[in-house]
Amino acid sequence: MNSNLVNQEKSKRTSVKFSFKSILMLMATIMMALVTLTSCDEDKDPSDDPDEIENGGNGGVAGKRLKSTVQTSGTLDLFGMEEYTYNSDGTLKRRDYDTGYTIYTNNADGTLAKLEAYYKSENGKFDLIYEWNFSHDTNKKPITMSGTYYNNGTPFSNMNWDFTYQNGRKTGIKETDGTIINVYEYSYDSQGRLTQTSETTYYNEKFVHSRTFNYTYNSDGTLQKVVYPSLDENPTTITKEFTWENGKSTYNFIPDYALW
Repeated sequence: MNSNLVNQEKSKRTSVKFSFKSILMLMATIMMALVTLTSCDEDKDPSDDPDEIENGGNGGVAGKRLKSTVQTSGTLDLFGMEEYTYNSDGTLKRRDYDTGYTIYTNNADGTLAKLEAYYKSENGKFDLIYEWNFSHDTNKKPITMSGTYYNNGTPFSNMNWDFTYQNGRKTGIKETDGTIINVYEYSYDSQGRLTQTSETTYYNEKFVHSRTFNYTYNSDGTLQKVVYPSLDENPTTITKEFTWENGKSTYNFIPDYALW
């Protein structure tokens, strides 16, 4: 593929505050530290068991929810350090990170309705950078997500995501704005834990790049770290490590919402 075309597209989709590469990093890592995994039988839909969802069972460990993440290796991305705040009903309220914060709006049934991300500009003002809205099936699993990116309050790009599942597990996501397409595919171990995500990017239906995200776990079943390559011309290995706390959580981000 002609690299000049890609660079032109990146420039068109870039604001003075962040690059297209940063947007790709956002789309791949936006939910990165929000998650635990659902441990389930091969043919069991985790949403069939309310206790598994409502008692912090995102990682197959009842009563554990994500407290914070930290990047311990590689080129620093937009989320070097993240802290999470929850509502009393176990829904996620807010995520604070190095360059801004995300506010979450939830439906009455505990599913995620909308997220809005704000980033600090050069003058210190926090501007709305993107907004994503979700729809769900009868099992409370997200089936579509639509989003808008903003530049100084003006929409400049729309993205759409379609989710696919098999046996209650997310098997793929296709993300597109009509020009750029990201395809995510998910692999699991015999315990139902996510082991790897593959991400492939296309521009005008021509291959651009691919990479994989690999997951390891603590002895109690919670996610320990995610390792993946950066999107630099000379990629470095990025490692994110996770800290957990006792508490209720309603979300299943890796098996459901996560884009990576």
